Amino acid sequence: MKPPEWLSIRVVAPPLAWDAIAAVLIDSGCTGVELREQPYSVVAYLPQSEQERLSAIKARLQQLSEYDLPPIHKVEVQSVTEQNWHTAWRRYFRSRRFGQRIRVQPTWSRHQPAPEEIVVYLDPGLAFGTGGHATTALCLELLERYLQPGMRVADVGTGTGILAITAAKLGAREVIAVDNDELAIKIAQGNIERNGVAEVVRAQLGDGFHALAGTFDLIVCNIISEFLIATASQVPPRLRPQGVYILSGTSGRNWRRGVRRAVESAGLTLEEVRKRRTWVAAAFRKP
Repeated sequence: MKPPEWLSIRVVAPPLAWDAIAAVLIDSGCTGVELREQPYSVVAYLPQSEQERLSAIKARLQQLSEYDLPPIHKVEVQSVTEQNWHTAWRRYFRSRRFGQRIRVQPTWSRHQPAPEEIVVYLDPGLAFGTGGHATTALCLELLERYLQPGMRVADVGTGTGILAITAAKLGAREVIAVDNDELAIKIAQGNIERNGVAEVVRAQLGDGFHALAGTFDLIVCNIISEFLIATASQVPPRLRPQGVYILSGTSGRNWRRGVRRAVESAGLTLEEVRKRRTWVAAAFRKP
């Protein structure tokens, strides 16, 4: 069977514009959104069968110039097969250690983990999240700090499943991993099974926090600022008393002007902030 073909859309722009660009791409049906730093750009993938959306996507990106954002330098579109995309991943996805003992390792790596390390094996497919980007790395560090064995955990916007799998390996008793992208759920499920945590982690297709049932001891969400702000009020009802909300995907003034204010206004208390370059991750607690 011929592998599916995709269109790679690369939008070259400064990091302060990334949230808005990613929002346009995701809302337009793209998947596998990546944030790259050499050069600064947002990359997403659209099935070639849906290439008629390109004109509308480019028009929406041009409209971003009307807002107080740095300008987009260029938009590049290329055809790429899924196999070629996988080959590209192998060039820069390497085994890496995060925090004190978390190691994220591609399935093709020959690196031998240390005995004390908690290893998460990943094949990212066309989904975001390998630990290589600062937002995911910061979430991994905060998970290691705040997750206690026996917790019930939700991972909203799971992508590859990296955070959900890590939560399970840190001792969570149950993890609900939610994404609104069918392909991401398929990839996450494969990684869940690959890591032997299928009895603990359940990947499900759904609309963000609306897909969650019951309450949780910890919720982690690594999505763009607009989503974090829009959904801030939905978090406290889904957290148990003293529950922790870990978020990332925001940067610079988006954190200062919008995300922190929205989450605190919803009733959560800031516990800790971690920064890497322009990127911010934070842990909040429900009183």
